[in-house]
Amino acid sequence: MKVFQIGFNKCGTQSLTEFFSQNGYKSVHWGDGKWNEFFMENQRNNKPLCSSADDIVFWSDIGFLQRQFQIFAEQYEDSKFIYNIRSIDKWLDSRERQYTKHPNAYDNAFNKTVGLDSSGLKRKDYWRAEWMYHKRVIEEYFIGDNANRLLTFNLETDTTDKIVDFLPELKFNNLHLPHNNKG
Repeated sequence: MKVFQIGFNKCGTQSLTEFFSQNGYKSVHWGDGKWNEFFMENQRNNKPLCSSADDIVFWSDIGFLQRQFQIFAEQYEDSKFIYNIRSIDKWLDSRERQYTKHPNAYDNAFNKTVGLDSSGLKRKDYWRAEWMYHKRVIEEYFIGDNANRLLTFNLETDTTDKIVDFLPELKFNNLHLPHNNKG
């Protein structure tokens, strides 16, 4: 089984990765863009996206996965998805603090002018629009037969019991959700 995290960074991605790892499931997180390249290479070679990484159960904070989750859902029919969220305003503030510490990260990741996207929106306004669009795409995809494949997990209000109930195929002994990379 594969579990794919499809919410944004700064919403507990490292904490979720650690939660799965501490329960014995091989998990990967961002990897400085390594996993984006991994998926793109498999796609270019017409291979299943997770080809040669069959032992990995939980995948987290990977832009390619977040943007192309529908392909993963089609290729891995028994996979499940965790849409991790938190208050949008707290998320925006946390993300802004991250990019204030790393001022070139936004430009390097998105090829944008510092603080603005190509339409001239302020960075936070662009992120808010991106959040709302992504939420809508997820909600429109995970309906009907796909509805039982999605867990919306609110980092601020939900407990790991919600994950345990969502994934009866997996066994969890340590229900503590670490709080990694506060920001």
